Amino acid sequence: MRVKANVILAKCRTERELYGMRVEERGGDWIRTWAFPIKQELAEKEGFDKVQIHGSFDTTEDYPGCPYCGTGAFFVCGKCGKLNCYHGEETTLCRWCGNRAGVRSVSQLDVTGGGY
Repeated sequence: MRVKANVILAKCRTERELYGMRVEERGGDWIRTWAFPIKQELAEKEGFDKVQIHGSFDTTEDYPGCPYCGTGAFFVCGKCGKLNCYHGEETTLCRWCGNRAGVRSVSQLDVTGGGY
């Protein structure tokens, strides 16, 4: 059985660094299995900046979280649609576009890479 997997990009909220999250489709959900630091140039070369995924997201028990701050939580910016680390703040700052906004919980996401 072939595994459907991809890499989506995020930025660390505290360190402002780019990293990749490997996601694997399981039963219609996207499961985060691994995270790793990555340079912008390599992310572009690998095409990770063009990845678009829709669905619900969860993690494996051994998902390591952000390689910089260690959190396993993230938020999607309502302005640019990019992923950032999340540490429970009521108001967040997007490290991609600088948007500051409140946070709310959702069950489905549209995730897009790129736009450094």
